[in-house]
Amino acid sequence: MRLPNWLRIESRCLIELYLIPAVCVLLPWSLGYRWLRGWSRWSRLFSQEWRAALQAAQQWVTIDDPAAWARDYRTCRLVDHADYWLSRTRSRGWLTRHATTVGRWPCTEQAAVGVFFHWCAGMWGVRSLHFAGPSSAVLAGHFSKRSMGGSWLAYWYGRLRLAELARAGGCPLIYAPGTLKKAEAELARGNWVIGTPDVPPTETKLAQPVTLFDRPALFTEGLIRIARDAGVPLVIFTIALDLTDGRRELRIQGPFDAGDPALRQRIASYWEGLIKEKTWGFSLWPMMPAYFAGASAPAD
Repeated sequence: MRLPNWLRIESRCLIELYLIPAVCVLLPWSLGYRWLRGWSRWSRLFSQEWRAALQAAQQWVTIDDPAAWARDYRTCRLVDHADYWLSRTRSRGWLTRHATTVGRWPCTEQAAVGVFFHWCAGMWGVRSLHFAGPSSAVLAGHFSKRSMGGSWLAYWYGRLRLAELARAGGCPLIYAPGTLKKAEAELARGNWVIGTPDVPPTETKLAQPVTLFDRPALFTEGLIRIARDAGVPLVIFTIALDLTDGRRELRIQGPFDAGDPALRQRIASYWEGLIKEKTWGFSLWPMMPAYFAGASAPAD
């Protein structure tokens, strides 16, 4: 008997977003990661997502073993979802034990703009900043049941995850409209504002020319503009995932002068380097053409 389509969708989301990742709450991370890595062998996990990502990624980078790449991609997605459950239940000590920090958080006594990307998993980066002192307001986007694949379970998972992101940062999330004014108000209070500049340029009016993959491209400069208008520095942070044991590496760079005209290209080039380093860690591969649509001139 064939299951109704809605039930198949909800069942898949129950397994991918709740059941498999949440088990990590019951295990030490060494075993929890082995649990996730074992499940990543199942090709039906995130099947539509990883197939679309693989097909798109092969247009931009060399992938010698597509099956291994797909497993690594699934591993990264499982870890990212597990991080919601871990963030809810683990303290600062978890990050200290399971992550290496390269660099240190600057500007902990003043407002700043933080930049991270849709690469590997970022939840613990936001928590690490809060552990260091500053509270932060994260820029977030609205979503619906339809945008979450038509699943109520995925929709509510998204709501739960955003709530945890606000808790991790210590401030309410910032939604459009009025993003710039809301961000300015948070910075005036001495808080940080955090966001991802690698959202597809087609989704923002603040895209500007850069060079990516040796081609003219567009990259949003909204976060740079927020920092520049407020007269505060900008800090880049990422969390890399080691597939051998699930250990993280928190990388912190900056502060950078938001008034530097070369900063936009610097951020874009750093992002490109991350993608090439761990190609399976980038979750927006199918959107890659959007960064080049309408670009006609290289960066200055």
